[in-house]
Amino acid sequence: MATINLIIVGAGPFGLIAAHTWLKLNPKDNVVVLEAGPDLGGVWSKSRVYPTMMTQTPADMLGYSCYPMPTPPKEESFYDLFPGHHVTSYLEAFSMHKVFAGRTIKDRVIFDSPVSNITKEKNLWSVETSTGKKFTCKKLIIATGLTSTPNTPKFPTKDFTPPIIHTRNLAANTTLLSSPDIKSVLVIGGSKSAFDTVVLLSSFQKSITWAIRTSGQGPSLPANPDAPWPLSNSHEIISTRLVSKMSPCIFEPLDAFTRFFHCNCIGIKIVDSIWSSIDGMWRKTAGYERNESMRNLKPDRPVFWFSDGAAVYNKEGLWDIVAKADVLRDDVVSMEGREVLLKSGKRVECDAVITATGWLNCYPFFKNDLAKELGLPVLPSNANVKDIEAWESRITQADKIVTDTFPRLKVQPKYPDHAAKSTPSRLYRSIIPVTDREDRSIAFLGTIGTTQSFLVAEAQALWAAAYFCGDLPLPDEEAMKDDIALATAWRRRRFLGDGYTFIFEQLPYMFMLLRDLGLNDLRKGGGWREILSPYKSADFKGILEEWKSKNGKYEDNAAE
Repeated sequence: MATINLIIVGAGPFGLIAAHTWLKLNPKDNVVVLEAGPDLGGVWSKSRVYPTMMTQTPADMLGYSCYPMPTPPKEESFYDLFPGHHVTSYLEAFSMHKVFAGRTIKDRVIFDSPVSNITKEKNLWSVETSTGKKFTCKKLIIATGLTSTPNTPKFPTKDFTPPIIHTRNLAANTTLLSSPDIKSVLVIGGSKSAFDTVVLLSSFQKSITWAIRTSGQGPSLPANPDAPWPLSNSHEIISTRLVSKMSPCIFEPLDAFTRFFHCNCIGIKIVDSIWSSIDGMWRKTAGYERNESMRNLKPDRPVFWFSDGAAVYNKEGLWDIVAKADVLRDDVVSMEGREVLLKSGKRVECDAVITATGWLNCYPFFKNDLAKELGLPVLPSNANVKDIEAWESRITQADKIVTDTFPRLKVQPKYPDHAAKSTPSRLYRSIIPVTDREDRSIAFLGTIGTTQSFLVAEAQALWAAAYFCGDLPLPDEEAMKDDIALATAWRRRRFLGDGYTFIFEQLPYMFMLLRDLGLNDLRKGGGWREILSPYKSADFKGILEEWKSKNGKYEDNAAE
């Protein structure tokens, strides 16, 4: 087979926009998208969207700026949040709306092709699938995101007969879970996906026991969906520059607002009181004191310190639904027969177990040595001790910069936390390996979680394309490593661990990528709108065309 110009692994939101962006710049290139599943869309694919699945972001903030997402019917929406099947249809339509050299993006997707091994041979990448196919390419984008590899705990079992299902496979198992054979279900984990699982099981009228371990981050805290006038929903609040500046963040230069909010004792007290007020409002809405189960759902930490546990109250009556579950703060010890033994000594009899235990931030198709060379997260047992020591030394120096810049982060509260599942990611801008800065042949998209993920995907895709084309200036290797260390040190301080979900920091992250590209990050034209008006998809419209115009050497030969 001839060498392919670009291979993209993953046909979810990040992979689709990566293909679109590259083909807008290089419409005649041979682009292949390898998708492990039978359909496109990633977490929003037909095979993963279940009946009660809802978005956490309104349509005018969720879709790509280059292809507006239609507003779903009002009767299906809850504070502008809507069923997941609308996103599935949107991504299907996006994949077919434009033709490049006679082929749409969907025409370029090879389905049911899980990638099993990736190696580099001289200046080319070799990509093998579990179906036995092998491809060679000049450029490679890994767009599998954060929700591809389930973190499935290994519990001691003895003749345990109920099925154990990770939330990744909820949609595939809805027929089983809704059947009369399944009467009682044990849900393990406190993440937002656990809340969504309880809502689904409640729609099937199942008896639910919900176990959240005492040794982890604790339950999520879903944000209230409403907002004060003139805003329509809470997502519009977190999508303003003013609110993003209330989070100490390294992605933007300090200005008068951030200095006041985080370096001035009066400003710190004001911001603390705002965060405390938000936290109190959300907890009051939940009504944690209504019964013992709800008290067990009370989050361990305030909202300011949340990262991966952040969520949105996106289903009408959510708190009344979850209040009916038997919620336990307990750890699973073992499983035998039809019973699950908990650390407290309690035994839970069930017909099925669903693990809402998150994801592994690893890339199993890279052998360990190549993964370490690229700076990818690896299991702690596979890490190189000397490499870790060298990075930790650099991170220690970066930590002083973080605490000097944001004195409020010097003193960190102590909350239960989990052991790291992997080593930290060491990708510059969370996109590229330092070791690839000369070849410019590989990029990773979707390595961070955000609520406006399609917009982040669009910005990352353009950044990666500019990088591949050699039109993105980069600092030297040492400066890139220092920047990576700074980001790692900041995450540890800001999120009390190595959090990868940027909720209040997603705007600054996108603006940083735009500045790297030489584009204007003041998308609202400055003034009060820049600070107080919510940023929506339409505000980023035209960034690709702006970048093309700035470089002046790309032609758009795509046909509608």
